[in-house]
Amino acid sequence: MRSYIPFLILLILICNSVSAQLSEGGFPLQVVALKSADRAFVKMPVLKQRVVDAAIAANKESDNQLKALTFAHAFNVDFRPSNSGVWYSTNSGFNVWRITISSENAYSLNLIFNDFELNDKGRLFIYNEENNHYLGAFTSQNNKNSHKFAVAPVAGDVITVQYEVPEDEGTPDDFAISRVNHDFMGILKFDRRPINGEAAGECNVDINCEIGDSWNQLKDAVCRLIVDGREVCSGTLVNNTAENKKPYVLSASHCYDEWGLAETSVYTFNYESPYCAPLDGDPIHSLSGAIMKAHYDSLDFALVELDDLPPPGFRPYYAGWDRSPELPDSSVSIHHPMGDVKKISFDYDAPEYATFTSSTIKNPTNGSLNILRWEEGVTEVGSSGGALFNMNEQVIGTLSGGAAHCGNPVNDYFARFSMQWDYSSDSTKQLKYWLDPIGSGDLSLNGKQFNTGDDLCNAFTHLTDADEHGNIAIVISGEIEGYWGGTNSVGITEIVERFAIDGDEILDGVSFGVGKLVTQNRNSRITVKVYNGKSFPEVLLYSKEVTIDNWAEDAMNFVGFDEMVAPSDTFFVGLELSAVNAADTFAIYQSLRDYENADNHLYLLQNGIWQSFSLLNTQNYAMVNVMELVACDYRVITDTPVVKQPENVWIYPNPTASELNIESDKEIDSENVVVYNLIGQEMRTSISQRDPYHVKLNLLGKTPGVYFVRFPYGNAFVTRKISFVPW
Repeated sequence: MRSYIPFLILLILICNSVSAQLSEGGFPLQVVALKSADRAFVKMPVLKQRVVDAAIAANKESDNQLKALTFAHAFNVDFRPSNSGVWYSTNSGFNVWRITISSENAYSLNLIFNDFELNDKGRLFIYNEENNHYLGAFTSQNNKNSHKFAVAPVAGDVITVQYEVPEDEGTPDDFAISRVNHDFMGILKFDRRPINGEAAGECNVDINCEIGDSWNQLKDAVCRLIVDGREVCSGTLVNNTAENKKPYVLSASHCYDEWGLAETSVYTFNYESPYCAPLDGDPIHSLSGAIMKAHYDSLDFALVELDDLPPPGFRPYYAGWDRSPELPDSSVSIHHPMGDVKKISFDYDAPEYATFTSSTIKNPTNGSLNILRWEEGVTEVGSSGGALFNMNEQVIGTLSGGAAHCGNPVNDYFARFSMQWDYSSDSTKQLKYWLDPIGSGDLSLNGKQFNTGDDLCNAFTHLTDADEHGNIAIVISGEIEGYWGGTNSVGITEIVERFAIDGDEILDGVSFGVGKLVTQNRNSRITVKVYNGKSFPEVLLYSKEVTIDNWAEDAMNFVGFDEMVAPSDTFFVGLELSAVNAADTFAIYQSLRDYENADNHLYLLQNGIWQSFSLLNTQNYAMVNVMELVACDYRVITDTPVVKQPENVWIYPNPTASELNIESDKEIDSENVVVYNLIGQEMRTSISQRDPYHVKLNLLGKTPGVYFVRFPYGNAFVTRKISFVPW
């Protein structure tokens, strides 16, 4: 057998993309259209450079700036099937209406619809000129009481809107395109985010860095807002005292210039890198439209109720809140700076009361909390509306603005939740009416994960802070023979990763971090596969063929599973390359682990034989794929015990850098003290001290991150969440 010496090659790539809101999926019907049809093609006025320059300058102002990001210019239009575009008849029994809209030099385009009432049998698609970025199919299930509808940005400066109805439905006038929004900054990551040549500042901390592990449940409450197709802000899904799953999202009032803009906004969940690296997420978990419930400029907050309940696959978490006037010793914010993937910022000191003012916000006295200095991370434009959390993971404020940036992370201002609560007696200008509907009078409320069993989902990856993704080349005698994670000339046809998740999990889908994508036509496909097996793949459980032309390069690409996939505790997930055209190149990102005793997760089918990557290279290096698996109904270890948490149990220090002390007023059975990781696996630990009421665990050698410690307490068990940070 030949041995291969791998090395890392980082490439600058041209990218394709696909993203989706809540829709039925699929692709539009092919129609032979006459390019000379005038009504089928509309060109927007040329956007003046001075308009763009003024908007960019406004985003970069630093004197108490409001931190919403304006990325698009709006063109008001009135394009309807009755006055624009062209209807076509097809051999498949459908009437198809089509209009192509161009706006020169736009990085992306997005649309706002009015009078939106799709036919029960209609299908609406939006796609770009390259036919590699599609939205839809939108159907009557997307109709709103507001009769408005907003769509996410589509790449490029030319897009087509296509509406398909059965012939017997005629040519209905079911909507009006009321606004075309021209992206002049590059909100989509595959544009390489040319926002004045900058992405979010390098000092920002990705939410999935290990420093953020303690916040890995709360992060699922945070979403990115695209407001009326023009501005980016951040928001947080919040709980209420009725705990009735009402999908309230809290953000900043200055993100919504008008009360009705909630109806034409897009709310995106789980837009994040899968690990501690600047890799674009997949914005597929998006919802369109909400109803404004409360909005108050003086205290800069807006509370909306989403039109649609976030489905289980979105992994929604409803954040708690604290309306007491007490100042926390430290605080955290989770947000989307520059509209980028989710980030986290830490202030290890107490904030101070402050009065924030701007051109549109006139705080009452001490209406804000002033973060004097961020110790980790920062906020930027696009972070507006992002919540400030105390150490109990409860909302205590929402970001208005400030001067903080990577070069000088000082003086950010968050409107105080405690004053937003009932400073105004008007229910449309307070939070109390909406977040305490049962009139409990509680000063605080914990966050809640409402989904359980089959509906409880989480994301799993083997990537750690020590990993670094890239396109890993196969090199033989100095010649590149393809990629360990993709197309190659050495007979590798399948690439899979080994997973071990405790429980009766059901797989919802998998995301692949695509590092290389060069396609000549639309025929190249990969087949996503799931196998049962112990040491190697054995029994094929599921397969799904996927076209890759509409995937995004340098980004995560999600593939949802169409049927229930219930693997055993040990299983393999990956892809087959056989249907990728010979002229095309495709590879997923990987991380080479070239250190001693590294865990290998990559397995390859080469010339019909399954092999471990660590045995295929002379150095016995290990490898991990850039993959994120979404599984539901997994066995979860939580910090909620079978009885109320006893007061006379002390676990310290937490976080810990080495040893963990457990003390109790009841005798501790040290043989039954167990530590689990986040996916429920029992971790081996040594006990350095055993006393009847005091046990000391040594965690040195464990991977930094979040764990759960569980031990008997009388006739019940106590479970507590701990953080291990050995630095």
